[in-house]
Amino acid sequence: MSELLPADHDYTQEFENGIHYASVKLAELAARTIAQECGFFIVRGAWKPNTAGLHPVTALCMYCDRSSRIVKSYKPDPTKETRGNISSKGTGCQFQICIKEVWQKDGPNTWVIVGVTSRETGANRGFHNHEKVLYPEHHRHNKQFSEAEKERLRLMRKAGVRPNQQKTTLNTEGGVHHDIKQMYNINSKTRLDEMGEMDAIQFALHGAEHRGYHIRLQKDSNNVLTNMFFAHPTSIQMLHAWSYVILIDSTYKTNRYGWPWVEIIGVTPVKKNFNIACAIIKQETKETYEWLLRCF
Repeated sequence: MSELLPADHDYTQEFENGIHYASVKLAELAARTIAQECGFFIVRGAWKPNTAGLHPVTALCMYCDRSSRIVKSYKPDPTKETRGNISSKGTGCQFQICIKEVWQKDGPNTWVIVGVTSRETGANRGFHNHEKVLYPEHHRHNKQFSEAEKERLRLMRKAGVRPNQQKTTLNTEGGVHHDIKQMYNINSKTRLDEMGEMDAIQFALHGAEHRGYHIRLQKDSNNVLTNMFFAHPTSIQMLHAWSYVILIDSTYKTNRYGWPWVEIIGVTPVKKNFNIACAIIKQETKETYEWLLRCF
């Protein structure tokens, strides 16, 4: 079990160090570092502009990441088949600090970290009511990707490295336990950026053409795409060398359009399978499969 944070200890004194920071980002980074050294994490809150006085200033509030309310009970909705996720680590912790802008007469404004008192009770909000973070290295704030790591992910994705291999590489090099879900999110955002104004089909065709794939398209009388076939040149060469056994199989509901995805597989003389081609077809008909076989 993790150690409890002392309930009678005012942590505000750790933050009120009298240091003036050149920017709010530097002050925020310092506050996060101090909090982590004390055994807890803080998150951004709201900006609070203060227009009173001769020189208006701004303050950024930061709260303990366990400040949300406690989920005590839950009544499942009978109209839903599955129960929703109601897990929460919130303890209602009241800890809060502010990063306050300080007006400077002879230079740019600076930022300091100050404590906060409750407006209702006047009590100091520098106390915690929960245990220390047991594994800070696995906390979500320590698993954020830097810009350099994001760029490394983009390069690995472009080179065809699989997400699990990306995860192993980054965790080994950086010593940080990144979540593979984060990598999927970054890869998805990168793919959307690469697509630009193209839709999914156009992007797939663009990628296949860029990589030198053998592509064949079939359209109906209204010029609407009905079938799409693509194969790598090396696969075509292997087919010409070993065309004795060809396997064709299709799967359903593997894409957003619900069209069958067809895979064509060959077998070498040493009983090793190799991928010949893939296709997306609108309907499984005799004419469609005849068209597929004529695409080689």
